[in-house]
Amino acid sequence: MKKQLKAENSQKIRRGLFNIDIYLPGLSINNPADPNGLFQLGRFDMAHLLPGVFVGMHPHRDDEILTYIREGTMVHEDTEGGTEQVSETNLMLMNAGKGIYHQESIPNSGKDVKLLQIFIRPERPGLEPRVQFSTLGNAYSINKWRVVAGPIDHIPKPALIIQSAVLVYDCRLQGDSISIHFKKDKFYLLFVFDGQVENEGIKLKKGDGLIFSDESITLYSGSVSDLVLFELDQNAPYTREGMYSGVS
Repeated sequence: MKKQLKAENSQKIRRGLFNIDIYLPGLSINNPADPNGLFQLGRFDMAHLLPGVFVGMHPHRDDEILTYIREGTMVHEDTEGGTEQVSETNLMLMNAGKGIYHQESIPNSGKDVKLLQIFIRPERPGLEPRVQFSTLGNAYSINKWRVVAGPIDHIPKPALIIQSAVLVYDCRLQGDSISIHFKKDKFYLLFVFDGQVENEGIKLKKGDGLIFSDESITLYSGSVSDLVLFELDQNAPYTREGMYSGVS
């Protein structure tokens, strides 16, 4: 099974310093029981934010929120007492659990920020909230899949722990090919953050994605392409009570 996720079908917000494309992966597989999400993946937003952006304190509940920045630096503050600069080499995961507030900003003197804000469904509601950060040795993993975040029982243990059966990988593919070998009972969503890749005549440009299962695929890129891959478990539990990941 293969289904394309097209950039032009995302919900677009263009408001001053905000440029956000909202992706609801469930729409691509036309599942009336869960029209927005795809198993543990509720939604994800591709954002281009300009210097001067300020998003004041606001709540989250029962979402696992991965902030995956590819350009620029954003200042994070939260009610758990944390203040941190999030960047392409310092990623953040908020386990919102039973409730957390946070705010984000980009200084006027800063650079544009390009990121994915990923809303994952935890295995159950009401978990204890916490905020995690992971410093990457390199901003990019060249021609090789790298685990960015995943469940605590994954070997090796991921630096960012998702309280759900989800693995998030990334790769910068430079004029080469790379394969994704499927596992039983898993669903996959590949997203092209930048560049262009091809699989058996299917061309995926920046902002496109591919949902697939029950088969391995190989991707080719003639230039530089930044990829994000979600591995989801169709048999593992998850809650749809999240403020953003559970919206239907």
